[in-house]
Amino acid sequence: MNIVLNGKAVEIPETANLQAFFESLNNEDAAITLPRQFAVAVNAQFVPRSQYPNIILQEGDDLELLVPMQGG
Repeated sequence: MNIVLNGKAVEIPETANLQAFFESLNNEDAAITLPRQFAVAVNAQFVPRSQYPNIILQEGDDLELLVPMQGG
């Protein structure tokens, strides 16, 4: 199944939830590295970290990782 992560197509297993997807990115063979702190939106809807296990990713979902930035 294919999703979009920050504008790039990513192939994932058919039954992946958001928690499992992020855990798969944390292994050393992953092509994508997660930042230490981030927020995520799925199809433009913010998802609280506590809900990651409950969000089942679907074909074509659009994920945006948002990283806090300092500055003024």
